[in-house]
Amino acid sequence: AEPPPLDAGPVGDAVPPLDAAPPMDAEPQADATPDQGPPPDCRWPAGREPLSPQIDDPSGQASARVEGDPCARTFVLTSTAARRDNVPDSPLRIVEDPTGPTVRTRNVLFDALYALTLVEVAGQGVRCPPGGCFETGLKWNYVWTRDTAYAVDLGLGALDPTRARNSLEFKLAERREGGDRQIVQDTGTGGSYPVSTDRVVWALGARSLLGWLDGAEREGFAQGALAAMRNTIEHDRVVAYDPVLGLYRGEQSFLDWREQSYPAWTAGDVVHIGMSHALGTNVGHASILRITADLARAAGDDAAADRYGAWADALAAAIRDHLWMPDEGFFSAYTTTGLDPAPSPRTELLGTALAVLEGVADPAQARAAVTQYPHLPLGPPVLWPQQQNTPIYHNRGIWPFVTAYGLRAGVAVGAPAVVDNAADSLLRGAALNLSNMENLELVTGRPWLDDGAASGPVVNSQRQLWSVAAFITLAHEVVFGVRAEWDGLRVSPYLTAHLREAWFGAADELVLSGLPWRGATLEVVVHLPPAEAGARAYTLSRLTVDGEAIEGDLVPPLPPGAHTIDAWLSPTAEGDPAIRLIEDVADYRTIFGPVSPAITGVAPEAGGLAVQWDPQGERAADVTWEVLRDGEVIARDLPGDARRFVDGSPQPADASPCYVVRARFTASATGGQHSSPWCWWGDGGARVRTFPADELQHVGGEGVLNHGRYHFQNWGDAGHQIILPSVTAQHTGQHLLQVTYGNGAGSINTGITCAVKRVTVYDGDTAVGGGYFVLPHLGDWGRWEDGNLVPVDLEAGRTYRVVIDSDDPHAINMSSFQHFETYTGGLGGRSGVYNRVNIADLKILARPGAAP
Repeated sequence: AEPPPLDAGPVGDAVPPLDAAPPMDAEPQADATPDQGPPPDCRWPAGREPLSPQIDDPSGQASARVEGDPCARTFVLTSTAARRDNVPDSPLRIVEDPTGPTVRTRNVLFDALYALTLVEVAGQGVRCPPGGCFETGLKWNYVWTRDTAYAVDLGLGALDPTRARNSLEFKLAERREGGDRQIVQDTGTGGSYPVSTDRVVWALGARSLLGWLDGAEREGFAQGALAAMRNTIEHDRVVAYDPVLGLYRGEQSFLDWREQSYPAWTAGDVVHIGMSHALGTNVGHASILRITADLARAAGDDAAADRYGAWADALAAAIRDHLWMPDEGFFSAYTTTGLDPAPSPRTELLGTALAVLEGVADPAQARAAVTQYPHLPLGPPVLWPQQQNTPIYHNRGIWPFVTAYGLRAGVAVGAPAVVDNAADSLLRGAALNLSNMENLELVTGRPWLDDGAASGPVVNSQRQLWSVAAFITLAHEVVFGVRAEWDGLRVSPYLTAHLREAWFGAADELVLSGLPWRGATLEVVVHLPPAEAGARAYTLSRLTVDGEAIEGDLVPPLPPGAHTIDAWLSPTAEGDPAIRLIEDVADYRTIFGPVSPAITGVAPEAGGLAVQWDPQGERAADVTWEVLRDGEVIARDLPGDARRFVDGSPQPADASPCYVVRARFTASATGGQHSSPWCWWGDGGARVRTFPADELQHVGGEGVLNHGRYHFQNWGDAGHQIILPSVTAQHTGQHLLQVTYGNGAGSINTGITCAVKRVTVYDGDTAVGGGYFVLPHLGDWGRWEDGNLVPVDLEAGRTYRVVIDSDDPHAINMSSFQHFETYTGGLGGRSGVYNRVNIADLKILARPGAAP
């Protein structure tokens, strides 16, 4: 394959220099507000002549000036950069609201961008309970679970707790018949839940919001959140939890456009994504368990707290065991599918940052994961490495909200270079675009890059909700160090030497005024010492509230009224200066990964099993090959012209090993996507037994011969069953149950009607195993695919009965919830609950000796 171009513009087209971040011109401008001393009715920070920095970038220049009353300023923001859809106009005038939070830092551009962000928080509300809900963005006029949760967690609860609560509660729903209130999984891959299970990140927003709510409102929200989270946890534990690995199944959180981050072979067959185990989603499950345990403890339910706390501990350990890759120095983004338990040699920033922030990573892992995550001069990519031949969106993208989580993680481990990269990225992006954009191209930082078929970002919205919140994180949590928690307000600013000098070099103080918190109105003053040579950062040394000293950094609840919090910073030479900065991208192999190969066969050969593969266009000179068996690497550094490998390791005669092949670039050591697994099921597939529909019994639906084969259609309502009345096991050990199915209820990329069915294996009248078939949309009723794999242990010589049904209360999809009663995007909405699927046959695959 030809190396994918990074920039399809003409030779010499403006691409940012890759040896430094965009320069900041810190010279005072002639139109900057003069130092007039403290105005009579607002706090003005002490310092020198205010700065009006100008961002100079190959994409353009951005600057700000100020007019009017110093206590109710008007900012004029100007950018010469090309903006997406030419929106908004430049210059852009922003009028500061003196009744809301304001910042005064003696940096006109920083203050102006904060004021812009507050205007974008106001946005356009979505119709919701009194007080409204947040809208996701200029181009996304709805309320989505993960968008809302991450945005509230990043700081929107501080600015509008009513809309934050409404937005979060809008994503809770009872079943249509009432009861069992759970968190909603929005429309998505293959018909949504349980292909996607990251609805649990709702808990992050709920926890953050509880720090800003007060009194009866907080207690009411806490009670409702606890009930909904418990119901969600218990449901997921049955349907989405994998007891073999101790991880939860389901698609990556937010990285939900299959081609962008998963192997190409999963794009049209998303059942594999439903069988994957994703880092960010699993950290989300660990977080909801921990948060629910804490709320249960506070409510006096120690038994529930112990239960969920133990689950959280075990899940964190499983994430470390199965997704940390010590040779790579990072957490893997996911395991790819069933029959391939190995972590993929790729990573992603949101899951990494959350693993650090939520205490899943141990201290050594946390430091390595943060400082060794690949950054480019204009910011960190959301995933690594990038996908070849894929449009720009998640792939080749900087997403400000993910950058903000990386910023938090950099502060948490004391990595000033990481903090600087993230902070400059957020400031640059907002200034040049005059808005907090949804995403930016990785190398150029532009909101649009012409690159042929890969041009993008494919979608890019102004005032994207979680990007707006990202800037609030930078301002509130980092610069002013303010974060509300259940038992108080944490105040612990963190300024790197770069931020201190380049952005706040004119100030002796930074002032955040008018911040509401639980009935109080706060003025937070950060006192800066002179810049000191050798300092890596400036951190908290003393804290007072209304002149009274506070031990540590936690401010207890305050009585209503105005209060002043003073935080004094001192320089420190501590902090890890490391950052993995990718500066030279002339060779595409530096930032892209190899494409996924395709195994073409596994067959016995003298001395073992021969695995053969197609390189799918990767050049022999560019790669080496690795072969994995049952999740373990059994061959490394095979030459690039290799097309086969003989596995000669001794194995039982009835073993069913599963193989995967992946490439690694020799120039960069970057690992590629896994091939689809290929298992050896014995000569002629002897260890796979297939029972077609005409050998099965059924209750409900009808047996028909259409779509190319005999099957049961209109099947899957309550009371319907498919029965294999008798099967005698030929092996002892693990067996995998699977159906060949058709689901044309919706398209592959969206909807709410992924079919979910319970399967139970009986020995006589005793249930001895089972689980849930997850059967995603295929886009066409005429298409047939194999579903997910459900493991059960069987004993050779014993006879069993297999029953598939919909009667279990967990065998549901999102169409069962009231939230979707008005859904009009397909089946499962106004027309009622829809959980039907066509079944053509049942398979039983024997894997004796595999993990139980």
